[in-house]
Amino acid sequence: MSNQAKSHPDLAKLLIAQVPADFADWLDFVAIGALLAFTWQVDPVVFAFLAVAMGLPYLIIGPFAGVLVDRTDTKTGLVLSNLGRAATTLSLFFAPDWPTLIVLVALRSAVDSFFTPAKQAAIQSLTTPETRTRANSISHGINQASKIFAPSIGGALLIWTTPHVIFLLNTAVSMIAVALFLRMAPLPSTLDTDSENEDGIFQTLKKGFSEVRGKPILRNALGMMAAGYFAMFFYDTLIAPLTRQLGFTETDLGLTIAAVGAGGVLGAVGMSLIKYMPRPFVWIAAGAFISAITVFGLGAADVFALPIAAITFFACFFILGIATSLTVIPFRTVMQNTVTESAMGRVTSISEALNTIALLTAPFIGALIASLSTFGMAFVFGAFVMLGVGIQAVRLRNS
Repeated sequence: MSNQAKSHPDLAKLLIAQVPADFADWLDFVAIGALLAFTWQVDPVVFAFLAVAMGLPYLIIGPFAGVLVDRTDTKTGLVLSNLGRAATTLSLFFAPDWPTLIVLVALRSAVDSFFTPAKQAAIQSLTTPETRTRANSISHGINQASKIFAPSIGGALLIWTTPHVIFLLNTAVSMIAVALFLRMAPLPSTLDTDSENEDGIFQTLKKGFSEVRGKPILRNALGMMAAGYFAMFFYDTLIAPLTRQLGFTETDLGLTIAAVGAGGVLGAVGMSLIKYMPRPFVWIAAGAFISAITVFGLGAADVFALPIAAITFFACFFILGIATSLTVIPFRTVMQNTVTESAMGRVTSISEALNTIALLTAPFIGALIASLSTFGMAFVFGAFVMLGVGIQAVRLRNS
């Protein structure tokens, strides 16, 4: 844990508790897939339903979750969201068939939509503008590391046990997160008790949208973040077929995914060394341009049938992981430095909803382009989207 985390005891407690919380988000990811594909042998369309179940609640429930986070003690949001995740994960153990499992996964996503707004509100509350880059870097690093290790451990456990046992194990991991979050001091709601606290949920949510509309920098940041995620989701689901198309194996695909995660962790560690970030959009522009060039190169290799060595292929995805850290971490810092403290939960949930729209639309557009042309062409289009994000970031570089 960095010196910055140690400077505020509750910030350290928050980041320590985030480790099992994020780990639990990915530990049973492989188990769910294995249960559907190997135990129940479902049709491919079921995996489309799974993707919708995992993403749609963040769009529908998420904004209202942000309202409730702003209206209550932030610690309560952290505790209850992980307690709810534990309960819904335990329910997966009893799912008799895939339709029930899909419903329960959707329910878990709905509960989980409370966690990120509460976490971002807590980081904002426990830091200052000068110290938020480090805190967000550590938080992002934890998240990226969990995406590497949790699915790997879950997959390894399937050699000796069943998906149902992993559901039980993941329930225990969520309960560990609950216990760790309980160690934090209360973080009371900062809503104006004489006005906003008396508003209805819809009125409070409306004020969250007003917060975004009324601040051009914030509005631009959320739009650029959503566009960046749109570009990533545009080609992200096509990494596997591109890997095959370029002549690589299933093992190479695993190394590719690991390279992205490792790059993300390294990027987060590097960003944590920055004490203060006075011009965050410069970093966002750098990350976007690096992503655009790298993704374009990968796409061009397929479109023009160019030979590419395995080490170069892995390096490209490692660079993409670093570039993602260069963009996501400054975006989080801009949000926390711009948003009124009483609206952080709502604005975070609005941002998550925009990102979910990208998740639910971009893969289908990318797949359409790939079907009409090549897998690489989807990467080329994604590169141009990231180029647009970079150009907009340059325009805002002095903000």
